[in-house]
Amino acid sequence: MRKPFLPIVIVFLVAAITLIAGRFFFPSTIKSFDALAVGNVILLVAAFFSFRFYQKAIGNDNTMVFLRMVYSAMLLKMLLCIAAVLMYAFMSKPIDKLAILVFFGLYFVYTFAEIKIVLRLNKKKKNA
Repeated sequence: MRKPFLPIVIVFLVAAITLIAGRFFFPSTIKSFDALAVGNVILLVAAFFSFRFYQKAIGNDNTMVFLRMVYSAMLLKMLLCIAAVLMYAFMSKPIDKLAILVFFGLYFVYTFAEIKIVLRLNKKKKNA
């Protein structure tokens, strides 16, 4: 479980370093770097729980169970992200729309990395 999760940690670290650099080089572009940093942590935690679903899915031989677990994990992560954006929208005035777009961009990067890893692990399991 540790080694397959490493690319997600790398995505987290690259995003965190980029946010820190962006705060210094582009301070007027995005006003909510703190919200993006919290969003990055939320995505890391959501990815961790998604991997728990994926681990159960890969352990099952039924294709429908695999797809159901993968879709459930993606839906859970999406709902968590939507809840985080809504909380940000209700608590923060004015709303930084660019920060929300960057957050969902990070969501897609995390999701792409997760699905790529899960498909690779599933392929290894079938070949083993």
